[in-house]
Amino acid sequence: MSRGVVGIGGGIGASRFWRALLRVLDPAELTIVVNTGDDLWLHGLRICPDLDTTLYALSGRQDVERGWGLADESFRCMAALRRLGRDVWFHLGDLDLATHLLRTGLLREGARLSEVTERLAAAMGVEAGVVPMTDDEVTTLVETTDGATLHYEEFLVRHQATPEVARVVHSGADRARPAPGVVTAITEADLVLLAPSNPVASIGPVLAVPGIREALLATDAPVVAVSPIVSRVPITDPGERLRATSRAALLASLGLPPTATAVAAYYGRLCRRFVLDAADSMEGDAVRALGPGVDVVPTLLAGRPPDDVLARTVLAARAAGRA
Repeated sequence: MSRGVVGIGGGIGASRFWRALLRVLDPAELTIVVNTGDDLWLHGLRICPDLDTTLYALSGRQDVERGWGLADESFRCMAALRRLGRDVWFHLGDLDLATHLLRTGLLREGARLSEVTERLAAAMGVEAGVVPMTDDEVTTLVETTDGATLHYEEFLVRHQATPEVARVVHSGADRARPAPGVVTAITEADLVLLAPSNPVASIGPVLAVPGIREALLATDAPVVAVSPIVSRVPITDPGERLRATSRAALLASLGLPPTATAVAAYYGRLCRRFVLDAADSMEGDAVRALGPGVDVVPTLLAGRPPDDVLARTVLAARAAGRA
């Protein structure tokens, strides 16, 4: 991994952000460290939702309207599993299954997740670096106030983020090690970006892997976070509404409201700059009081010119150079 820009995150918001960034940045300069806390075993296969969303987005194969999965997808295998009596709550497309089959086979042959991801990226024509946060299994678990413990994807997809959350645990993170090259990439970067991802579910697991938070605190490169929350714009899309509900529930378990300021507080000393959407510009002073500088630009990513404004804004911190 060579010196350049390091991105950290996972999920739909992050994948949209990486696409916007790569309209103004050479992909060879970008290394993306992806959350794997959402990974799970399902139907005998190792599923890596955030890694796959990232790879599909950067390869141009993603179903852009849904924000996840592949374009022109079908779900005949899931329908057949359901007819056979299988509990199908997490939908895997027929084309998508090829990714999971290859990954699972390679892992069972002894390959590391980072090696498998590199192979998948090359096969899909992805030019940016895409690396899992760790080769070890880390699982984000949601403990609810009624005593249940749910895998995060089960909380989000099966239960639609409705249970009240008591605590979020990144199981296995304390024993995990960063994937090869992750810490070096952060240390040598000119710029580190925290994507507009769910801070607790998509950034939190990465920070929980010993060595990564420490590398972010030690680097003299600017660390810039983009708020995933635009609290003063109505949410009409059902998928976006679900993701907003999840963010709010997980932040509430930490005693934080669903605001951009709360996200900045969650990141604490990690960030030198924090990017707010223009609709939330009134939170600028509260964020500044926490320490980081503030940029106010449109952050809702929809493939339009404002995306370039966001990308150029975060890259401006790189132009300022290492502190």
